[in-house]
Amino acid sequence: MRLAILGASARAAAFSALDAGFEVVAADLFADSDLHARCPTTRIEDWPHGFIGWLEDQQVEGWIYTGGLENHPALVDRLATTRPLLGNAGEHLCLCRDPKVLARLFADAEVPFPMVLNSPPDDEEAWLIKSRTSAGGLGVDDWRGGEAGRSDYWQARIDGRAISAAYLAAGDEVALLGVTEQLIARNWTGARQYQYAGSVGPLAVSASTRRDIHNAGTAVAFGCRLVGLFGIDFVQDCAGRAWAVEVNPRFTASMEIVEAWAGRSVVADHVDACLHTKMARWEEVQFFCYHGKAYLFARRDIRAAEFDPVGLRDIPSPGTPIARGQPICTVLARASSYETVEPALQAIASGVLRQIE
Repeated sequence: MRLAILGASARAAAFSALDAGFEVVAADLFADSDLHARCPTTRIEDWPHGFIGWLEDQQVEGWIYTGGLENHPALVDRLATTRPLLGNAGEHLCLCRDPKVLARLFADAEVPFPMVLNSPPDDEEAWLIKSRTSAGGLGVDDWRGGEAGRSDYWQARIDGRAISAAYLAAGDEVALLGVTEQLIARNWTGARQYQYAGSVGPLAVSASTRRDIHNAGTAVAFGCRLVGLFGIDFVQDCAGRAWAVEVNPRFTASMEIVEAWAGRSVVADHVDACLHTKMARWEEVQFFCYHGKAYLFARRDIRAAEFDPVGLRDIPSPGTPIARGQPICTVLARASSYETVEPALQAIASGVLRQIE
């Protein structure tokens, strides 16, 4: 089967599909060298509308979107008239990206969800301002008063550990594929405050927390009529409760880590769910190894070096200009204990930064 994979970054989903035996064409904002080496890859200059002409030119049996396109439901529906969509259509995206809809669904499922407001709160101490078109933590900030955009809303801030859950929905079944810790605003990655910079997993959680996480996924999948892969971001408070904060109705960045410990392609399972309403059977895995990924962001305007590819993904071609704040590459690591994964990522990241310097 020939698939088109498109989004802000297509590499992780494309590699998953390629490893499962699919033929792939890809389009994203980067067209990095390691993706280009494995499949035809196009860099989209006109985000996101440049995908329309590109997809019209592709002879594919279906297409899958990754990060960023969930914020453009009308465009997703437009693209779905061009080639068959394997994923969630615009009406379902609108539901699961609406804080009021999520508040109702999570309340019914007895899953904690922070209070949301559509107008500025009186108290500036404990609120976040969030854009409805945010992705990867961009568009999220502490509320300090001032002007707000038309697409902004306010969400009560929950202090704790940022975690993420990956799910698969097919027919009347929902499977929790795995839980990871999110690396948010890690200084060594160059990420900004609240910016997603990677994942580490598998993350061990209590039975009650896992039950809340599973219930959250079931509530969203049924309430928003989702199909295939999706993710939910949580904040785990000091009491261990997982507060749902955002839904990502597509292949998410943490799913690359879930694949690493599960040893299987989640994109293949996604295709089966979308085409055949078939739920993949996920067996309990005995964990002997822990995995992590981290995005490195440029602290100043640079040009990419000729990187040693060991432990790296999303590798730009040598000499590619990278503006301050933009991603340089992705670092992957594994370790025999959970606590040593992040130091292993940092060690590889230090080598990348030395090459740039």
